[in-house]
Amino acid sequence: MSIRPVMSIAVRRLSVLAVLVLMSGCDPFPADPRNSLTAALDRGSLRVGILANPPWVELSNPDAPTGMEVDLVAAYAEQLGIDIDWHTAGVEQQIEALTHYQLDLVIGGFSAAHPWRAETGQTFTYFHEPGMSGARGKHVILTAPGENALLMSLERFLFSRQDPERYLPALRASQP
Repeated sequence: MSIRPVMSIAVRRLSVLAVLVLMSGCDPFPADPRNSLTAALDRGSLRVGILANPPWVELSNPDAPTGMEVDLVAAYAEQLGIDIDWHTAGVEQQIEALTHYQLDLVIGGFSAAHPWRAETGQTFTYFHEPGMSGARGKHVILTAPGENALLMSLERFLFSRQDPERYLPALRASQP
């Protein structure tokens, strides 16, 4: 019996073992230290901050807001099989609550040029408003900071609803 085949088998086994040990130290993707999606599902609701900015969010009745982003978030919550707890306050209070994980989302027609980019998370641009140049015409939904499963789930949902014709009729109707 040659020593070469025995060493070859031993080296292969050690290599496989080393790869398994290294992979066991890897974090699952996405890293979600606050269990954002699981927490919302366990709670049975999304905690959503709302700021009036027609036609994106209209607050004629704060307990039953309306608008394009309200409808979008309501459809997302329905897909998850959970309710929505709407929260109204000033923008600073809403951002503070979001950064402290007391809210899951904040909606209000935010553009990708919003001033809280360094403090909050945000979705990808789900709609680009015609006639608006740069980041000001790119609409996003604000999320709690960091990588999390709720953000990834919301983005998958938004990706399926990127058709501009979904938003343009309401935009046109809101313009004088």
